[in-house]
Amino acid sequence: MLIETVLRRGPYETKTCADGETAMLALEAEGPFDMLICDFMLPGISGLDLIERVRARGYGTLPILMISGHASQVRERAKLAGADVFLNKPFTLSQLRSAVATLVAAQSPVS
Repeated sequence: MLIETVLRRGPYETKTCADGETAMLALEAEGPFDMLICDFMLPGISGLDLIERVRARGYGTLPILMISGHASQVRERAKLAGADVFLNKPFTLSQLRSAVATLVAAQSPVS
């Protein structure tokens, strides 16, 4: 909820899902979205599984930010699964804002 609150105070609209399955359904039914933020530890499928499903279903250019407190075990696996950026918990709000802004800017067309 903190991430949602921080991003809504910025220029971002958010969609929060309770688990990876719901996130996948939302992506397919309501997308496209500008980015996906997920934690490694999700109810049901893991964040890694979610990322792999997103990439396998053709959302190859969707920027993905993965968050975890288990950096030593997850960081490399997240990158291999298709995460673009990894934030280790605990992170600062400025680190979160910076990562999101960078990923969203990378998606924006150059004028």
